[in-house]
Amino acid sequence: MAIVTISRQIGSLGDEIAKALADKLGYEYMEKSKISEVLTKLGFSVSDVEIYDEKKPSIWRTLSIQNKRFSHLIRAAVYELASNENVIIGGRGGQAILKNFPGTLHVRVVAPHTTRLSRLVDQMGCDENKAEQIIRRNDRDSSGYISTHFAANWDDQDLYDLVINTRSMSLDTAVAMITCALGASEFERSSQAAEKLRDLALTQKAKADLLGISGLKGVNLGVEKGVANFSGFASSPTAIMECESTVSKIKGITNVNNQIKLVKEEHVL
Repeated sequence: MAIVTISRQIGSLGDEIAKALADKLGYEYMEKSKISEVLTKLGFSVSDVEIYDEKKPSIWRTLSIQNKRFSHLIRAAVYELASNENVIIGGRGGQAILKNFPGTLHVRVVAPHTTRLSRLVDQMGCDENKAEQIIRRNDRDSSGYISTHFAANWDDQDLYDLVINTRSMSLDTAVAMITCALGASEFERSSQAAEKLRDLALTQKAKADLLGISGLKGVNLGVEKGVANFSGFASSPTAIMECESTVSKIKGITNVNNQIKLVKEEHVL
């Protein structure tokens, strides 16, 4: 069965469609709380998840180590969740993280501004001015989040296989359309997909952990079948040892192939 990512504008019924699709197909819907739970297990604090998750970071935050850690760990979380059978991933840049990954259907749910505005007024019991503010803030955060962490454009149609406009379309019809698309052979999942996704998750976890080690430069790292292979340069033997020790402690890493070379400090700063 396929992996489904659903990107949605607020007020487009995207969340409702994702939940209804999960119920119909017996898939697990990986929404905010489940993804946040994975992030905290990876060592990202609950308070920081609230700051970075689907938010447009400030200029200063984009330069922080914590922002870089989040970029790696949100990828790790999505890869880890996607390695399970029958999953729907709501938001979180899933369409960018899993772009071109075989067996993945990327869905975009949109609606005209006036339709979104009317729905928010009804759903939240607020006036149009407040609903307008919510839409603008949410769109700004979603666009900034995708741009900052994945160097992608939220509105880029190339990120999506299926775009659904719910202006006049019912929830049931939208679910039926996605279900029909999932039946196509193009979205069949290969038997090797789960292992590949787990390796990708481990790679991102390792990259996040290596951010805390000083004296490293140009480190290339990848995990294949549980074996971590990395190369690059370090300014001291201690940095090389710390790098190897850090990666080897990650659950799921079965072996480490360390090809980091020692060079003079001025070459790695």
